[in-house]
Amino acid sequence: MKKLGILFCLLGFALSAFAQFDKWEIFRAYRTTEMVEETNNYVFAVADSSLYVYGKEDQSLTTYSRKNGLSDNKIKALRYHASSHTLVIAYNNGNIDLWGEDGIYNLPYLKNNTSIQNKSIHDIYFSDDRAYLSAEVGIVVVNLARREIADTYRIGSVRSVCVIDGRLYALTSSGIRQGTLTDNLLDNGNWTDLPLYSDQFTVENIGRIADFQNKLCLYVPKNGVYYRDGESIRRLLYDVNLSGMKVENERLMAFSQNTLYVSTDLSGFQTISGLNSLRDASYLHTENTYWLACGTNGLIGIQKNGGSYSVLVDGLTINSPKSNYAWELKFHDGRLWVTGGGRWLDRYWRRTYIMYYEDGQWTNYDETKIQSQTGLFMQDALNVEIDPADPNHIWVAYYGDGVLEMKGDTVLNWYNSGNSALETSSTSSPNRYVRVGGITRDADGNLWMTNCNARGSVKVLTPEGEWISYDTEVANAPIIDKVLITSNGLKFVNLQHATNVPGLYVFDDNGTIADQSDDVSHYYPTVSDSQGNVLSATQYFLVVEDKEGNIWAGTNIGPIVCYNTSNVENLRFNRIVLADESDYLLNGVRVNCIAVDGSNQKWIGTNGSGVFLVNADGTEVLENFTTDNSPLPSNTINSIAIDPQTGKVFFAVDGYGVLSYQGEATEGAEDYSHIHAYPNPVRPDFNDKVIITGLMANSTVKITDVAGNLIYQTRSVGGQVSWDCRNAKGRRVATGIYLVLAATEEGGESVVTKIMVIK
Repeated sequence: MKKLGILFCLLGFALSAFAQFDKWEIFRAYRTTEMVEETNNYVFAVADSSLYVYGKEDQSLTTYSRKNGLSDNKIKALRYHASSHTLVIAYNNGNIDLWGEDGIYNLPYLKNNTSIQNKSIHDIYFSDDRAYLSAEVGIVVVNLARREIADTYRIGSVRSVCVIDGRLYALTSSGIRQGTLTDNLLDNGNWTDLPLYSDQFTVENIGRIADFQNKLCLYVPKNGVYYRDGESIRRLLYDVNLSGMKVENERLMAFSQNTLYVSTDLSGFQTISGLNSLRDASYLHTENTYWLACGTNGLIGIQKNGGSYSVLVDGLTINSPKSNYAWELKFHDGRLWVTGGGRWLDRYWRRTYIMYYEDGQWTNYDETKIQSQTGLFMQDALNVEIDPADPNHIWVAYYGDGVLEMKGDTVLNWYNSGNSALETSSTSSPNRYVRVGGITRDADGNLWMTNCNARGSVKVLTPEGEWISYDTEVANAPIIDKVLITSNGLKFVNLQHATNVPGLYVFDDNGTIADQSDDVSHYYPTVSDSQGNVLSATQYFLVVEDKEGNIWAGTNIGPIVCYNTSNVENLRFNRIVLADESDYLLNGVRVNCIAVDGSNQKWIGTNGSGVFLVNADGTEVLENFTTDNSPLPSNTINSIAIDPQTGKVFFAVDGYGVLSYQGEATEGAEDYSHIHAYPNPVRPDFNDKVIITGLMANSTVKITDVAGNLIYQTRSVGGQVSWDCRNAKGRRVATGIYLVLAATEEGGESVVTKIMVIK
């Protein structure tokens, strides 16, 4: 029988069990490969806590996530049990997957156990049909044959275990403990301390233990590998750069970043040098072949030929975002831009993560190149603004390092307190602590930006290079966010902090940004509704304008909306009552972000409750995606962006990367000249909906057969409709050509495209 025939037959398993995830796509970082396990036909690797698989026969690379079978996110440990053909996957939150020939079996014992506070799993070890998981709670024993938790030995934090001659050894923070497997190890009284004496290291310095050649082996980071011989401790290897040790298939492998040491007995090591960024190694199946996890150099396979090693597979990597940090998204001219900084009252101290996704490929800016040009390691990029005439010409707002103007990876200007109107919050470091909350470009090419902890809290850089500073009523605000420029020229600024200058600042410059004498402005530390009732919101996380000119704000009590902005000094914000009048929309839920799609529906990202899609006026919840019913790895969403041409909705989940969902609303077209239906033709095995896009907004759409018989009728959501290839009775239509007719309320009906259906 061919083991692991089609990746444990999981492909079919995943497609049936996770068909509801078909509209989702997950964009995780796969930049730093840190774990590797070889099986018969595949090599499993973990990069940035995410799983990918190399097919040895077809040289394929496949990524795996919750969309196609895994039960969770952020992998902490990975080991393959060869005799049972089971891959054991342990996650950061204590969840466990057993991936065998009949699919994935989930063991959420630790994850769901409310009595266990710290659920971290550090390592996995196999003995017979048992997997011993070293964890903060102790040792979790998994019966692989029965796929169940057999025991939990609560002996304190355990970093590594092994079994020798019927005794279980556990490396704890205070030393090594031992117990006989035939005893009741649930009783702490049956565990004893193992005395170790060495003048070459202390017990607290031991990083991992293993059984090799029936001896207890000890890995001491930045020191060496030792083994216990009776009561003596003997050194097997010394290397001050040593970073790991692993025993697989009767081979002891120790490694530093540049060297792999391999031992088949206790007499010494064979040395394989010239490596780069080595993090892990595997030797499980193919003789004289080692698979190496080499950080940013990816997955490497080396094979022994005669007396030397040659590269079998070199530097396999997956095009992906550079980081799973995702603070803000922006979709512009076919590109999804992602920034990975962050801030609250203080910055997050994250390196310059600027990335964009276009035509299925990720491009990542190199922070070391930026550093070489500025002389500063820039950190916490919050958002980007793009030049509409040149998509490679961008401005980047940093929370602490001012504003960078770049073309590609070339820095054109670095605006800080030493060469611009931007102010620093520290007089001793003029180029640091220049905290820019966000940057926005108006139709005339003026760059508007907010300056936190500054007297001039709003700054403008004109196309001519002139700086204008607005000394506003919200001077020195610590968390002043971005400037929203509305369709009628008003500027809205949200202030997030709950106690120190919260609220909304609104002003009208009357189109004369250089002349502030005619400006009208108002600061709203609190807002009132149309009846004059003061709303209880104390935090304002965003403002956005919808397609009808209404201003939506996301607050800590839910979304609120302003329907009339004619009087800057008397704006009213109302809470939204649901259609059944049962409650306010998202009452008491913190709203982090709102995006408006092509049909004026709102996608709302929350802090802890997932994503909501609501109708145009917010009175009806159409969808609520959470970790329970979607691949979302967290119910906290930082940012949302929408591709207006395809209706695809992108979500930033900080620390977990970016996800997308295929929405049904696109921007309405100006005419019917770019109608497109896909897939077309529709083949017999296609069971999803045909998408018809490129329509004018709010079109009436009819689908008929060639004889003119009406099959289906609907109204477009923005510029798009979908059809499931079924008639009014719910039956799939016969093979043939079907006509798509469309009309606006003002125009006549006409055939706009045709669809070929094959039954």
